[in-house]
Amino acid sequence: MEDAVDGGKAGHRGAHTTLVAELRKAMAGHPRIAKQGDLARAARVSPATVSNVFTMAKVPSGETLDSLARALGITGQALAGLHQLRDRADQRTRRLNDYLVAAQHAAGDHPYPGVLPGMTPPLTAVYLSQQARAGSGESETDHSLRGPANGSLSAEDVLAGTQTCVVLAGPGGGKSSLLRTYLATEVERWIHGRGEQAVPVLVHASALADRPLTQALSEATSTSLASHGLLDQLPPSFFATAPQPDVCWLVLIDGLDEVTDPATRQRILGTVAAIATGEHAGLYRFVVATRPLPLEELGVLGSGIPHYHLQPFTPSDVEHAALSWFRELQVPDPGSAAQRFVQAVHRTRLDDLARVPLMTSMLCHLYAAAPGQPLPAGRGQIYEAFTALLHQRQYADRPSTASFDTHAGLARYGPGALDRAEYTLDRLPELIARLAAKRHSGSTLPMITLMESQPEAQRPPRVPIESWRAFLHMSLCNSGLVTDRAGELVFLHQTLLEYLAARHATRDARAAARALRQVFHRPARYWRFSDAPGLTRRWWGSRYWKPPAEGASDVGFLIDASQEHNLAACTRYLARLASSRAGLRGCEFIAEQAQLGTNLPRHVVASAGDLCAALACDPAFRYNSPLSVRDPDAYMSLSFISPQILRHSRVMVAEVLVKLGDSRAADVLFSLAIDPSLDDLSQVEAARALSDLDDLRAADLLHSLATTSVRGWSRVRAARSLCALSDPRTADLLHSLALASATSLNGEDRLNAAKALCDLDGHRGADLLYSLASDPAQVDRVGAARKLTELSDPRGIDLAYALATDPTFRFRVSPARLLAELGDPRGADLLHSLATDLTLKIGERLDAARALARLHGPRAHDLLYSLASHPAVTESILDMGAGMSAAKELAKAGDLRGTDLLYSLATKPMSRDRVQAARVLADLGDPRGGDVLCSLAMEATVDESHRAYASQVLIELGDPRADDVLYSQATDPAFKSANKAAQLLAERRDPRAAGVPLRTTWVRRLVRNACRSRSWRR
Repeated sequence: MEDAVDGGKAGHRGAHTTLVAELRKAMAGHPRIAKQGDLARAARVSPATVSNVFTMAKVPSGETLDSLARALGITGQALAGLHQLRDRADQRTRRLNDYLVAAQHAAGDHPYPGVLPGMTPPLTAVYLSQQARAGSGESETDHSLRGPANGSLSAEDVLAGTQTCVVLAGPGGGKSSLLRTYLATEVERWIHGRGEQAVPVLVHASALADRPLTQALSEATSTSLASHGLLDQLPPSFFATAPQPDVCWLVLIDGLDEVTDPATRQRILGTVAAIATGEHAGLYRFVVATRPLPLEELGVLGSGIPHYHLQPFTPSDVEHAALSWFRELQVPDPGSAAQRFVQAVHRTRLDDLARVPLMTSMLCHLYAAAPGQPLPAGRGQIYEAFTALLHQRQYADRPSTASFDTHAGLARYGPGALDRAEYTLDRLPELIARLAAKRHSGSTLPMITLMESQPEAQRPPRVPIESWRAFLHMSLCNSGLVTDRAGELVFLHQTLLEYLAARHATRDARAAARALRQVFHRPARYWRFSDAPGLTRRWWGSRYWKPPAEGASDVGFLIDASQEHNLAACTRYLARLASSRAGLRGCEFIAEQAQLGTNLPRHVVASAGDLCAALACDPAFRYNSPLSVRDPDAYMSLSFISPQILRHSRVMVAEVLVKLGDSRAADVLFSLAIDPSLDDLSQVEAARALSDLDDLRAADLLHSLATTSVRGWSRVRAARSLCALSDPRTADLLHSLALASATSLNGEDRLNAAKALCDLDGHRGADLLYSLASDPAQVDRVGAARKLTELSDPRGIDLAYALATDPTFRFRVSPARLLAELGDPRGADLLHSLATDLTLKIGERLDAARALARLHGPRAHDLLYSLASHPAVTESILDMGAGMSAAKELAKAGDLRGTDLLYSLATKPMSRDRVQAARVLADLGDPRGGDVLCSLAMEATVDESHRAYASQVLIELGDPRADDVLYSQATDPAFKSANKAAQLLAERRDPRAAGVPLRTTWVRRLVRNACRSRSWRR
């Protein structure tokens, strides 16, 4: 009651003065309150609090103001007016309001290119909401999809959830538009007093690299919002506390895939994971938007983070989006124009490509510019036509004004300066393409610095440096390809950078031939564990071809651009990948390019389809290894379910056939779904893929599999997939599965069925959950109770308390933690009781103490430290991991005892977790972590696998000593992994790698190639 907020600076003292004057006026008119002491007693606050308010030393908190107003008899509108004055006087509230207003202005900027700078319509005027499909990137125990039973929900609902998540979409798939639109919607709600759970803040992933979160948010938002009306810089402390009581920050992280260094991406994700699961988990929630990334990268976030895939536009969405664009572009009769646009898209066979939001935007601009002309035939041609339109219209609509704007600052330096400016402008497209190539190859220099280094953009002698830089800055921004983001020039969209870089790489026939060879010439030798399924010649040592290692979008633009100069060579490389000499990996590459809209020769696509059809129908076909599963979500869902599905991989080959657009795909999937030689998991996946093609046979197949499959999980998954088809049989089917006896379905599968039923029939689903949670034989009784609480069923809390106090229940910490998370005061008491219960195992007590520390902070730290430093933990191999987690918890909370414990574990001679403890220490910013890792990597008495792991961790952490460690290992004759160390050293471009004596010829070849390799963008 007696807390208060600092009053702040003089800029808001007018509201503060008025607030105090109103309180004095009310006190003067009160019959029984004549002095400040009388008011303090009546309001039940200290005299010092009242004195601070009336002397304007502090702005009263909301609770203090309510107490004073209640004592003075102020209610209704008068009280609301006092709170408005308090909010205006409160510096933090003022800063939040300033941020919201500036963010609202900034969120209207369209992330996609417009035909002319400054003429792009507001994002909200052309934005069309997309659907998102829940993926299984998280390894839940039930392996279920997040969201509704059909796995699909609106993208805005994903962002409005309560959990940190990942939003995935391909190039131009709508990620940036989604984040900006949601930001605009939410800040408007907060401005009008309708905000609820979180205040959003948008930040580019690159801003989070190698700096604390609050500092990164402060710098990024202050810089980006300065041009949108933000007057004062937002300090890090602004983002270090909740924007309002019981409200968190929703950090929208865009462009993670645009951070080119994988180690930097891992550090960014590691920061997100540490905060999302640490002491400040309640203060921040994160949404990470990115193109699909490798499993090992996204896995840094943890196994419980859901992934959502943005779905492309439907055919009707394309027409609606076109209508919005044509209205904003002032096309006559926009409704009819949108219909003709859809017809033109269909005639050019761009139906699938036009479902990508960015492609829709660009195609609408091209159609509006030339309604009677046919649309470009592929993605590369669309980008070529669009950039040509930008260049054509750069000054077309306002020639005299534009010329004046561009050259006004140079006219004073004579005709020579103007001639040089015209010379630079004439070569601007080539210059921008060169800048894109340098940026894509890894250059981090400012774009103006790169531009100045080009001969065509050299400064005239008489022109001052700042004047010439201003001219270059304006020229780049007027191109429509470059924009100013937070004071730094960047390409307007990542795909524009990729396209322009590819154009530069194929600027002539010789450059195109060199780029094609560097990307496509990837021969390999087949060995027993080679990841090369589908080869016809599988003799050991035989040569086969691997697909390009670069990003699919990059290579797609390279293919399109190179066909102008060397069509025969490009076709030869593609045909080689669509043959049995490259196998399934080559077909997957061709399918990915087909989906992107790359211009591929028809016979190449047909050859890839023939090979996939043959493999899918071959009962003997098998994948070579689980690593062949490229999609992270697919790998997680398959690897945790059954190894059999990794052997029966014909379904996945059929899905490649679908991506190729082959007409045989539906029949192949149907035959696989009814093939009794396949396991039921594969049959269900085939039926699900068939349903995605809107095949009428899919519903009956899924219903049959849901009632006849051997595995319970397969039956539940089939039933959930049936729900996506809105089949009326689904609810009864799920109900029967949840009631099934333990002989046909285990408790986990029954629980999954009951959870899915809740999304269709909440009443029946809740009753089933209660029944399962009350069953002692049920595996996940706490999960059932948690789901009941999510449904606001009061039985959930009662069940959780009963489980937490049941001495026969083995996992009492989980229900106690659930109670504490729900705000039940009994939860903290139960956790403390469990943490001090000597009859429990030390690991369980540590879990309880960690949960208590996360909820109650410093009050539980002493208990956590006493358990983490207990000899039963520090001397036990089994419980050492739990002790390390507890020490990490203490360290993240700022308790130095935690880092000391981690250092003790990292230097304990017999500890098998020394490297992991040192890594945690380094991640927390303690320099001792890197020192220990170097020592472990160099120490001959340490196990070799631990030494190799320590050097790998040093690389991931970006430690500058990593190269010296690798060189020491590579030259150590007793180190068995010396060849691997030499290879890593060569990949890091260390010149010492060339002089390392290697033990086998093929490793020498690998190191030599790594030392010689160059980016094809250069």
